[in-house]
Amino acid sequence: MTEPIHIMILILQVLIPLIISLILFSSTLLTKWRRLITILLFLLISSPLSYALIFTYFNFPIQSNIGVGTITIFVWSCSLVLFLIAIIRITIKIKSLKKDGSDY
Repeated sequence: MTEPIHIMILILQVLIPLIISLILFSSTLLTKWRRLITILLFLLISSPLSYALIFTYFNFPIQSNIGVGTITIFVWSCSLVLFLIAIIRITIKIKSLKKDGSDY
């Protein structure tokens, strides 16, 4: 049976990179809706993981559970995309500030 400690480890492995990526991504947004966008992205990306973990906890599969692994890879890839977008936006901002000659 799936132990709660394994579920907690899986949650930490998946959600910590997602939270770091979302914080970095939200720091590049300049709209007043920044917090709302960040919360919605977090809920949309992490909701399949929550569903899979709850389903696995109450309905333990006899065979291997491929769904949790697939959803973990999905969340990691979304985290990577958000992180890369944030890094690209930050480098563009730094280059534009250097081009203007102002200190950042």
